[in-house]
Amino acid sequence: MPFSIATWNVNSLRARMDLLLYWLKSRKIDVLCLQETKVEDGQFPKEIFEELGYHVLFKGEKAYNGVCILSMYPFKSIKKDFGNIEGEQKRILEASIDDFTIINAYFPHGKIPDSSSFYYKIDFVEGLRLYLDENFGSNDNLILTGDFNIAPEEIDVFDADFLKNAIGFHPREREALLYLKEWGFIDLFRHCNKNVKGYTWWDYRNSSFKKNKGMRIDHIWASEKMAEHCKKCIIDKEMRGKPKPSDHAPVIAEFG
Repeated sequence: MPFSIATWNVNSLRARMDLLLYWLKSRKIDVLCLQETKVEDGQFPKEIFEELGYHVLFKGEKAYNGVCILSMYPFKSIKKDFGNIEGEQKRILEASIDDFTIINAYFPHGKIPDSSSFYYKIDFVEGLRLYLDENFGSNDNLILTGDFNIAPEEIDVFDADFLKNAIGFHPREREALLYLKEWGFIDLFRHCNKNVKGYTWWDYRNSSFKKNKGMRIDHIWASEKMAEHCKKCIIDKEMRGKPKPSDHAPVIAEFG
């Protein structure tokens, strides 16, 4: 059965609600993972999405972080408690849907190399790998998606030399990300677009989007078994060019 999975860091659900609803009504998205919703659970507008036919799973906090999964299919099981990885911050959700499991993760930014925030980020990535080792195997249909805040390869940034020690492309971050990927994931965008320079994030400053000075830090990864059914994976760059956009663009994977 054909279906689609998407990820989008909306950088404030309230600020982006009109754009998000426009997008959902103009695209057929079966499962959508949102990051940086910045909404406390008691204030989450789940009814808006339920009216569109979605089942809604969320956890959030005021002004920071927050994740959500919208699914046209019922959740068979859910997991919200990832305190051993994320601490007090609201960054990870997991849900079983139909015959696969999806993990939506908003990785920490890291702020400055060698800072406490930077090492929290490394611990987060490596802790997620440990969780996967303990709970999933190579025969599982698994999706890991979200804003990873790390660009994997030189092709994934606008200037690898300029950014070589910068947050989001620092060697230690990339090393941790590779360790996570080696659990057995396929990067679906790179799998479907071998040599394409495509970015998902552009800084609001310095006309970065207009100059296409971006980074590919939002990802959809699939276990090998799941990746076999991926037909297409794109970055919906159009949404970054809309009025009052997020600084991230959605990524969409189609399966069939």
